[in-house]
Amino acid sequence: MHRAPQRRVPLMTDHDDDETGTMPGIAITEINEQYADAARTDEICRRLRREFTERGVPLVPLTASPPPGAKSGGAAAIDTIAAVLASSPVVAAFAEGVFTWLAAREGRTIKITVAGRSVELSHPTREEEQRLIEWLTSDPGTGPDEHS
Repeated sequence: MHRAPQRRVPLMTDHDDDETGTMPGIAITEINEQYADAARTDEICRRLRREFTERGVPLVPLTASPPPGAKSGGAAAIDTIAAVLASSPVVAAFAEGVFTWLAAREGRTIKITVAGRSVELSHPTREEEQRLIEWLTSDPGTGPDEHS
């Protein structure tokens, strides 16, 4: 049984780095596992959150932007996690968590969006992990030419 595609809504975070309002790098991750229903998706998302938390990657709560005319607030999709990438060690820990999670089961994909640019990964190799770290720390105008 295939999982029905979910409607994506713009996401906002409640987290600012300092009083000036500048925000550290926020990585929005959207996960998918082939044939996963909502309960399974919730379970695997919790596992990825745990991977990040155990590695010291700070997570921030997400709220969904409501459609026009709807009440404000609301929860983000159950398959979405936001991580604060404030230093090189955190970026490395984030990438390690992503690839550990991907390697745990065939058929998983993860889409990572930072500063308006995205990459989708599904094949956990050390080379791809290094490319992800380089992409996460590169200028927004640069990065990998292909999505895995």
